[in-house]
Amino acid sequence: MEKNRSEAGIIYTATRKEAERISSRLSQKGIAAGCYHGGMNDEERDRQQDLFLNDEISVMTATSAFGMGIDKSNIRYVIHAQIPKNMESYYQEAGRAGRDGLDSECILLFSPQDIRLQRFLIEQSTEDEDIRAQDVKKLRQMVDFCHTEGCLERFILSYFGEVPTEDCGRCGSCLDTRSITDVTKEAQMVLSCIIRMGERFGKTMVAQVLAGSKNKKVTENGFQQLSTYGILKKRSIADISDFIEFLIADEYIKMSDGTYPVLFVANKGRNVLLGREAVMRKEKMQTSQIVKDDELFERLRALRRKLAQEQGVPPFVVFSDETLREMSGKVPLTDEELLSVKGVGEQKRVKYGAVFLQELHAYKTEKEA
Repeated sequence: MEKNRSEAGIIYTATRKEAERISSRLSQKGIAAGCYHGGMNDEERDRQQDLFLNDEISVMTATSAFGMGIDKSNIRYVIHAQIPKNMESYYQEAGRAGRDGLDSECILLFSPQDIRLQRFLIEQSTEDEDIRAQDVKKLRQMVDFCHTEGCLERFILSYFGEVPTEDCGRCGSCLDTRSITDVTKEAQMVLSCIIRMGERFGKTMVAQVLAGSKNKKVTENGFQQLSTYGILKKRSIADISDFIEFLIADEYIKMSDGTYPVLFVANKGRNVLLGREAVMRKEKMQTSQIVKDDELFERLRALRRKLAQEQGVPPFVVFSDETLREMSGKVPLTDEELLSVKGVGEQKRVKYGAVFLQELHAYKTEKEA
C-alpha cells in the first residue's frame, strides 16, 4: 500500500464489517480510502463510487457488490483480503485490474477461518440443499486454488474448461524462486493414515491422528492403535492440515461432496504409495525481520512521530520508513550526506534536516563515548 498509495486499487472483503474496518484503518494511516457495500444507501454508494472514478480516493474497500459496470481502466491492483466464495467471483474481481494494458497485480490473502466464514454465508444464503452443496463444492475448488503450487493461470483456465499447453511464466507460482524439496515420505505417511482410517474421515481428524492427539473422538475410534498414530507428532495439527490441503490441491487426495466431506486417496496418491511417483513441494516461506534490533531506526521513528503529532499530519508525511531505514544505515551527519538519503529532498532538508541531524549526532556521540 505504501509503495502504491497514489495508484488506484480495490480491496475486496467477504463482509461489510471487514470492508468498513479496513477502510477506517487505511484512512487512519493517511491513505485516501473509501468504502462500498450493499448495506449503504444508494446516495452514499454513488458518492463513494464517483470519488473513486474521479481519483479523489485511491483505494476502495468493498464487498462483491462493487465493480459491476465500473469504467475505470487504471486500477493497478486488486487485493482479496478474504477468500472469495468461488472461482467465478475471483476471476471477475481480479479482472478489474490493468484494463489499460499496463502491469498490474492481483493478490489473494487467505486463512483457514475464511473457509468457515464462507461456509456460514453459504448456509445463510439458501435452504435448497442442492444449491448449497454446489456452492460448497465451488468453495472447495477456490480453496484448492489457494493451496496449489502450480501455475495459477493454468489452474484458472482449466477450471473454466480450457486446456493450456504451458505455464504462464508470470504468476506468483511461476515466479516463485523457493527451492523444491522431496516430501514423498511425509506424503506417504498421510496417504497411509487416510487408508488405515478407512477413508471415512475429514481433514481435521486425519491431522489429529497423525499428530498423536488424545482427542476423545480419536481414542473412541481406537485410532491410537494405528501404526500411523503420532507419526508426524513433531509437527503441529495446523501444519499437518496445511500439508493435507497441498496434497488435495495437487490431487493426491480427493474429498467427497457434502456438508461433512471425507478424504480418500486418489489414483495419483496410490502411485505415490507404490513408489511410482515422487511428491515435491516448495520450501515454506520464511518471514524475516526487516530491521533487527536497530536502536537508531527506532529513535528516528520516535522523532518522526513527535514531529507528525505536533504538525497534525501522518508520520509518513515527515519521512517514510524506507527513508528512516536508509538514514539509520548511513548515519548522515551533514546536510550534503542527508541529501544522499532516498526520500530527502531540498524541501524536506530545510523543514526537518536540522532536528534529524541533531538526533543523528547525539546517537553517534553516545556510541563513541
